[in-house]
Amino acid sequence: MITRLKSLGRQLAAERYLHLMILPVIAWLIIFHYIPIYGTQIAFKDYMFRKGIGGSPWVGLKHIQAVLTDPMMSQIIVNTLGTSLIKVVFSFPMPILLALALSEVTYPRFKRTIQTISYFPHFISWTVVALMATVWLSPTTGFVNHFLVAIGAMDKPYLFLGEPEAFWWVSLGLDIWKSTGYMSIIYLSAIAGINPEMYEAATIDGITRFQRIVYLTLPSILPTIIIMAVMNIGNMLNGGLNGSNFQISYLLGNTLNNPRSEILDTYVLKMGVSLGRFSYATAVGLLKGIVSMALLLAANYGSKKLTNESFF
Repeated sequence: MITRLKSLGRQLAAERYLHLMILPVIAWLIIFHYIPIYGTQIAFKDYMFRKGIGGSPWVGLKHIQAVLTDPMMSQIIVNTLGTSLIKVVFSFPMPILLALALSEVTYPRFKRTIQTISYFPHFISWTVVALMATVWLSPTTGFVNHFLVAIGAMDKPYLFLGEPEAFWWVSLGLDIWKSTGYMSIIYLSAIAGINPEMYEAATIDGITRFQRIVYLTLPSILPTIIIMAVMNIGNMLNGGLNGSNFQISYLLGNTLNNPRSEILDTYVLKMGVSLGRFSYATAVGLLKGIVSMALLLAANYGSKKLTNESFF
């Protein structure tokens, strides 16, 4: 035991600079993810600001029951699941496809150009993206409407941000545009770790590029894909790993598209900050967290059963 502790001490000393680099991340995780857990007890109390968390009276499941019987909750859950599911189904494969395509490009300058262009949207804040989307989708000045009318796809301009039926797809399009390039870095890194001798042997055997992707590249990066899929499903109610649901719904939601843009996160903000129903808003957030945990565990269990690959 003493020998192991000494060995561990020597290893920590040798890697001290690496540990110092990770300390800010650990501090951020503790401050913003672990310390707030203390506040979840507000969901079981009639929270009063002047009395604080500890002094507020305990009411048990009163607010949980209020959430479950809220007539607005069914539509909000449908909106949250709807916008989240289409992102998991359509947005998740896009970085994989982009990484596979870039891995087959043989011209370095062209490859770097495409990577730079695809990465750039990630570094634009959602506030700026929302302003850009408002201009792009404008029925009078937006290029999207002008283009669709010009090619005959529509007879007249369409109010994308004013029609509830279009909001989920607008959200999906913005999410794909903003996150695909940046998320592809993970898969490009996994592809870069594949032994090049496998490709050389396959080329000698006369394998085509498509067969190389299907039978060599994809199976080699499958563990990475599985881990990312499990993490995306676990964070599905936020819009996947990018967590774009709140930003898009809050910034682009309005009274016209509200039947489809109101989700759990914006409802929590409205109930808690705008109306001062802190206990109720916390109860909504708590239930959302429980569902997210259940989704994560179910996705991990399903992955382990089907592919023998799991996150934990």
